[in-house]
Amino acid sequence: MSDLTLTELATECRRLSDKIDAGVNSLNTSARQSAEAEREYRKQKAQAWTLHGDGTAKEREARVDAATADLRYARDLAEAGRQAALEALRSRRQQLSAAQTLVSALKSELEHSQYGVQVGP
Repeated sequence: MSDLTLTELATECRRLSDKIDAGVNSLNTSARQSAEAEREYRKQKAQAWTLHGDGTAKEREARVDAATADLRYARDLAEAGRQAALEALRSRRQQLSAAQTLVSALKSELEHSQYGVQVGP
């Protein structure tokens, strides 16, 4: 802990805060893409059911799944991207919290070395 200065820790906190801001924007974009992919998949799947109305239920389901497989894949990729953005944001928040803890500990250490142990009110 004594290897880092208060200025270095403050700089790191600012850097992580900027990354969190960027992460929020990324998560917003990813969430929008995920929702759009889900909407398109559901629309096309519903439409596919109307086009494949003959045969047994299993046969119709297989044809609908085949017709919408690429959209389902795109939806799943978009959702995975949203989840990855969310996890990256959570990680940055934890890193910022750790840096803030170090700032607090360093500040206490500096106060202690400057003023000594304070006993009583």
